[in-house]
Amino acid sequence: MFTPEHLVSLKAVVEEGTLLAAADRLGLTPSAVSQQLARLQREVGQPVLVRQGRGLRPTDAAAVLVGMAEEIERLDESTRAELERLDQDVAGPLTWASFPTGLVGLLAPATRLLAERHADLSLTFHELDPDLSLEPLRRGEIDVALVHDWTDRHLALPDGVVSEVLGTDEVELVARADHDLVIGAKGVEPESLDGRTWIDDTPGVFSDWLITALRERGYGYRIAAHVDHYPGKLALVAAGVGVALVPKLGRPELPPEVVALPLRRSPTRRIIMVHREASHRRPAIEAALAAVREVWAELEAKG
Repeated sequence: MFTPEHLVSLKAVVEEGTLLAAADRLGLTPSAVSQQLARLQREVGQPVLVRQGRGLRPTDAAAVLVGMAEEIERLDESTRAELERLDQDVAGPLTWASFPTGLVGLLAPATRLLAERHADLSLTFHELDPDLSLEPLRRGEIDVALVHDWTDRHLALPDGVVSEVLGTDEVELVARADHDLVIGAKGVEPESLDGRTWIDDTPGVFSDWLITALRERGYGYRIAAHVDHYPGKLALVAAGVGVALVPKLGRPELPPEVVALPLRRSPTRRIIMVHREASHRRPAIEAALAAVREVWAELEAKG
């Protein structure tokens, strides 16, 4: 009879596409994975994988078995969560991931709270952009992920993952304090952005919004630099190279020569915590989510 381990190996091969990648993910040798699949195929009595070019294509039987593997993994995690609740202490490993500014603005302060309250909790961190954290979260390699999307462009979440929106994070314009921008009641007047020099991100949401907004209005512009990290952007703004877009969350202290200004109709991020539905009753998950909520509430209170 095949075992849950055989199903997990099949699931890894289907998701990774090759035996080598699946073995690396599972911490096994390719030979061990191949033997498990051969045993599984004998027990099932029909092919589960067929060769296609340099990769492997799952059969209909494999789709059924992978679905069973996912159910077993969810049941295993739910059971472990209930068993952990029998222990009054919040302890054990917890792996979480975040985009860079979320790590600075939320996870780092939340970690200090967790260290004070739950000394036996062992935390591991991964800095990952939202689109790179969801698949490891679904597979169980990450327990909690902090992600962001946009108020007009929501992130698609995998099955079995639940989310909690903490709130929104507006993007502001940073410029030298001696700027000549026109500031209206709701922020920088769009007309005063015509002909500006910009420190832009590499292509992405911020850059797309900026270029689209400038072109739609027929404004002239020059991109003087492509910089993704905040210290570099702020240093170039302070040096008078140009202006830039920077969100509030996780932003470092501005140089004395630089100010942050609100924009009319600026892009706004939603800040979201996500975790697997099967793990939501784990005490460690509950403690981590509560700590992040507390830090967010403090940030909102400060404005």
